[in-house]
Amino acid sequence: MADELLVFEQTIEALFVRALGGRLTPECRARLRDAGLDVDQKIKPAYSFQSWMTFLRIAAEELYPKTPLPEATFKLGEAYVEGFRQTMLGRAVMSLLRVLGPRRTIARATQNFRAGNNYTETRITELGPSQFDVWMNEVGDFPEFTAGIIHAGVRMSGARELRVEPHGYDGHACTYRITWKEAATGVEAGTDTKAPRRSGTHRAVK
Repeated sequence: MADELLVFEQTIEALFVRALGGRLTPECRARLRDAGLDVDQKIKPAYSFQSWMTFLRIAAEELYPKTPLPEATFKLGEAYVEGFRQTMLGRAVMSLLRVLGPRRTIARATQNFRAGNNYTETRITELGPSQFDVWMNEVGDFPEFTAGIIHAGVRMSGARELRVEPHGYDGHACTYRITWKEAATGVEAGTDTKAPRRSGTHRAVK
């Protein structure tokens, strides 16, 4: 893991500018600014991990004041994916996930998360054809936030009746049990159900 945990600009932009920008009240913006994030100015290249945790807590408290914090941060995780989809990189990644299907999307967990920070490490255990455990080394104070990201991302890859359940959380690392039902459309195999697959159209992800 890196000596200094950093969250990159594109992560902050995806959540606080693209996903939540229109929903942030003046009070929320002021609290974020006092904590080191001015959403009305150019986003910095990186923010400390602890600052990121503070930003998430503020957003959860301000946007979902009557919702328990775990549920509120799960919603923020799903919102992050929606915001990420609006970026140039996000559009490319989400298009790839639909081709890869759930299994290979999960296999790319480290690569997908490391696009937005410098510290995420994962260990993936396959429990069955549509059941995996994904261990992450650092999810901070809000393991449900990461669960929300996983849920939204794997759902976009074609999973049906998806469940993402955190367990074994120790204040830093957490394991996520991911289960789903296989899609009947052939998405899992990376095929296009609207047209025959052509040789060489899709490359295997290493």
